[in-house]
Amino acid sequence: MKNNTSSRYNAAQGILAKTALSQLRKSGHPLGRPLALCLMFESIENQLMTASVFDLAIALDAALHIPSESLLAAIRIQWWADALANMTEQNVPLVACLQSQYQRHDNFSTQLQVIISEWQTACHYETRDSSVGWEAVWRLIALHLGHKTALDQAAVIGRELYFATLGKKSGGLFGNSDIKSLRKNDREEERTLLYLSACLSRKLQGSQNSKLNATRISHDAGLDDPLLVWRFLVWHIFGPPK
Repeated sequence: MKNNTSSRYNAAQGILAKTALSQLRKSGHPLGRPLALCLMFESIENQLMTASVFDLAIALDAALHIPSESLLAAIRIQWWADALANMTEQNVPLVACLQSQYQRHDNFSTQLQVIISEWQTACHYETRDSSVGWEAVWRLIALHLGHKTALDQAAVIGRELYFATLGKKSGGLFGNSDIKSLRKNDREEERTLLYLSACLSRKLQGSQNSKLNATRISHDAGLDDPLLVWRFLVWHIFGPPK
């Protein structure tokens, strides 16, 4: 009986992970496909948690930027806060994916509300800049992947990738040793998300020896690079880009 229960649970988690990853890839957001590729070597449990949080960030970005009025943006963002706090049966796949993590990860519900509050704050900015929200997203994901000592590095990755969607450089480049250290979490467990994301950021921002006063990202290293999946495989096997 116990084995049957475990099998059903694993099957349900697998279905939710596929849903979250599919939504991430098909989101139309510049980071959707690259982030889904960064997760291809992670476990199903990690894929589900991480892809769901990224999906939420993308949904919050849409809620923030699509409406012309900041009040409408605030209302849309509040909807997500209310939906995630409502524990009755949900018909929204993303809400179901996120709520499935409440029992698995400590304080997950509260932490999601904190993330949403960053987008609520961004409603009051003339530019509606959500970079702080993206940094919070990456800190949360790093925390639950066991990278407690790399939260600041995760935030840098989040900021760099956010600026990459704007075609800009942020100037916070990693050294090779820093990137390689992200292959394992604090418990020496193999992890690939932060490592591959840092490799992607390095590729987008330019080489370590590039001029930091450059402000634009070259088109041949863009987020829509058709060779991106092969680049990830090379970085996974041979190390980060130079």
